[in-house]
Amino acid sequence: MILQRNTLSLLLAGMLATPTAALSQDAGSAQATAGDKAVQLAPVDVHGQRLDEGYARTDASSATKTDTPIVETPQAISVVSATQMLDQGVLTVQDALRYSAGVRADAYGVDSRGDDAFVRGTSFTQYLDGLRQYFGYAYARTEPYFLDRIEIVRGPSSVLYGQGTTGGLIALNSKLPQFTASHEVEAQLGNSARKQVAFDFTGPLDAAGHWAYRLIGVYRDSDSQIDHVPDDRKAIAPSITWAPDGDTRWTLLANLQFDHNGTSLNFLPHAGTLLPNPNGRIDTHRFVSEPGFDRYDTNQRSVTSLFVHRFNDTWKLVQNMRYSHDNVDYRTLYPDVYSNPAYPFLDADERTVARYSYISINRHKRFVTDTHAEADVDFAGMRHRVLIGLDVGYSHTDSRQGNGYDGVPFDLYAPVYGNGFVAPDVFPVANSRTRQTGLYAQDQINWGDHWIATVGIRHDRATLTTGDDRSVDNATTSRFGVMYRFDNGLVPYLSYTESFQPLDSLDFYNRPYEPLRGKQYEAGVKYQPAGSPTLVTATYYDLREENRLAPDPQNPLNQIQAGKARTRGVELEASTRIASHLDLIGTYTWTKARPDDGTIVAGLPKNQGSVWGVYHVNDAESDGFSFGVGARYIGVNHDETGTLRVPRKTLFDAMVSYTQGPWRFSVNAANVTDQVYSASCLARGDCFYGPRRSILGSARYRF
Repeated sequence: MILQRNTLSLLLAGMLATPTAALSQDAGSAQATAGDKAVQLAPVDVHGQRLDEGYARTDASSATKTDTPIVETPQAISVVSATQMLDQGVLTVQDALRYSAGVRADAYGVDSRGDDAFVRGTSFTQYLDGLRQYFGYAYARTEPYFLDRIEIVRGPSSVLYGQGTTGGLIALNSKLPQFTASHEVEAQLGNSARKQVAFDFTGPLDAAGHWAYRLIGVYRDSDSQIDHVPDDRKAIAPSITWAPDGDTRWTLLANLQFDHNGTSLNFLPHAGTLLPNPNGRIDTHRFVSEPGFDRYDTNQRSVTSLFVHRFNDTWKLVQNMRYSHDNVDYRTLYPDVYSNPAYPFLDADERTVARYSYISINRHKRFVTDTHAEADVDFAGMRHRVLIGLDVGYSHTDSRQGNGYDGVPFDLYAPVYGNGFVAPDVFPVANSRTRQTGLYAQDQINWGDHWIATVGIRHDRATLTTGDDRSVDNATTSRFGVMYRFDNGLVPYLSYTESFQPLDSLDFYNRPYEPLRGKQYEAGVKYQPAGSPTLVTATYYDLREENRLAPDPQNPLNQIQAGKARTRGVELEASTRIASHLDLIGTYTWTKARPDDGTIVAGLPKNQGSVWGVYHVNDAESDGFSFGVGARYIGVNHDETGTLRVPRKTLFDAMVSYTQGPWRFSVNAANVTDQVYSASCLARGDCFYGPRRSILGSARYRF
C-alpha cells in the first residue's frame, strides 16, 4: 500500500507539474473569390479511410529515442506496421513477430501465458510506449488491436533503457488519439469457437482542435487449441490528448484488461510427440491439468502519461510515466516427465504418467518513468542531436505459492479427470521489491555530407530486496556506431553495444538471479533510395552474454543461469511495395549460439527464412480484392545436448480480403496445411507442439 500511495502521488504530481499538450490543428473555412466578391462555400462533410501505408516504415524511435530514419540508425531494426498486422490477421504479439529477421517466434509452441520468442538466440524485454511493460515471468498479454506498430530492436539496448537483454527488445506503440475523426467496429469468427467484437473511435473533442480522444475496446469469447482451456478477454483503453499549440502534446492513456485463460503449455514426453510411442501420437489438443482447477487469469490496470514539449528550435523535453497494477492467478498440473526422461511412464504400455501441481498467485505493482531532454545544435562543423535522460523504475511483487505431487496415473491417451486430485496448500513467500535508476547520454552526429555517428553512455544502480535480503548492482554501459551514407541510398555501418539487465524476478525457489550482461559487435549495410518504399538490411553480429537464463533440467517452471554464451549470426531483411499493387517482405536468418558449458541453445534453429506478399488487384489504396500468401521455413533445432533432433518444417499462411467503401471483409489462415509438429524439445524430458491451423474471418466497418 505504501508503494501504491507513493507512486500514485508521484504520477499525479508529475502530471500537474507538466506543461501540457500539442500540435494544434485549427480548422478554417473554405472561401472562393469570383472577381472582387468573396463567396462562402457550404461546408463539406468528408468521411474516408486513411491511405494504406503498406509495410514500409522510414522511421523508428525505439533504437535512439528520437525520430531517426531507420537507414541512419547503426543497429538492425524491424518494424511491424498496423497494416501488416491487419493483413496477416495476427491474434497475439507473438504472431506479429513471425516474419521478422533474427526472431524465432513460437519457440515453445502454444503457450497462453505469454508472448515468448527468441531474439538473436535469447529472450527479449518488452516495452510499451517507451516504458518497460513487464517485470517477472507472470504477466498479462498485450492486446494487438490496441497497437499502432511494433518495433524490434536487435542487439543490446541498455544505454537507453537500462533493462534490456542482450538479444534485443520489443517496443510496442499504442494507438493514440487523432485529430481527424475515425470510427470502426469489427466482428471476428474463427475456429476454436472464437467470437470477438472490437471498436476503435477517435477524433477531436473541440472545434479549435486542442483536444482529441480515443476509445478502443475488445470483447472475446473463445476456446483454444487445448481442450478445456479458454481464451477470453475483456479490455478497454480510453485516452485523451491535449494540444494547446504546435509545440506541446500531452496524452493520458488508461488500460483495463481482464483475461480468463488456462494452461496450454503441456510439457508432454518425447515419446508420443517427437519420438514414436506404441499408442501413436499424443493428441495436440490434450489437456493434462484438471478442469475447474486449472487457470491462468490476469487482471491488468494501468495509467500512462506521455508528454512532449518543444521550447524552441534547439530544445525539446519528453516525459513518460506509467503506474500499473496486475494480478495473476496461475494454477496448473503438468506431467512428471523429469524424474526419468528416458522412460517417464508408470506403465509398460507407455500411456500413464504422474503429475506435479503448482499454484502461483501474484500481485505486481509498478511505477516507471523516463524523462529526457533533446537538443539539436551545431558545433565544430558538425550537427549534433544530444539526448540526456534519467529513468527510474519501481516494482513490488507479493506472492503466494503451493506445489504438490499427484501419483495417481494419468492417461495421456484417454484422460480421466477428477480422479481424486487434491489441490496443494498455498503459502505466502517473501515479497520482492526492485528499484532501478539510470542516467544516460547520447549524441547523434552528422558531419560532411555522408558521415553519421552515434555514441552513448549510461550508468545504472539497481536494488533488489527479497524479504530481509538486499542486493545492489551498479553498471556502466556504452554504445558506439558509425555509418557512411552514399548518395544512392547505400549505408554501411559498424557498431558496438553493451547490455546490463538486473533480473527483478526470483527463480522457482524464490532465489534472486545475477544480472545479465552482454556485449555485441555488429556490421551491416542498409539500402533505401530516397523516396523509395524499399528497405533492405544485411547484418552480421557477434554477441557475448554472461549469466544467461536457460531451462532448468530438473524443473519446467524454473530457469537457471548457465554461465556464458557466444552467439553469431547473419540476418537479411527486405520490404518493398511494387507499383502500388504488391507488398513484399522477405527474411533470412543464420544463427550459431554456443554456451561455454558445451551445450547448445535448445529450440534455436541455425537457419530460418520467410516471405510474405499481398497482391492488390486494383491498387493498395482502392477498393477491391487483395490476396496474400506467406511461407515460414524453420530449420532443424535440437535439445541442449544436441541428442534430440527436431525436424525442419515449412509453414504456409494465406489471406483474402475485399474492401468496398467503408467495409472490409477478410479471411486469414495460419498454418494452412495444418501441419502437426513439435516446435522444440528439451533434454529434461518435454516437448512442445506448435500451433495448429488457425482460421479467422473478420468484418470491419469504418465511418
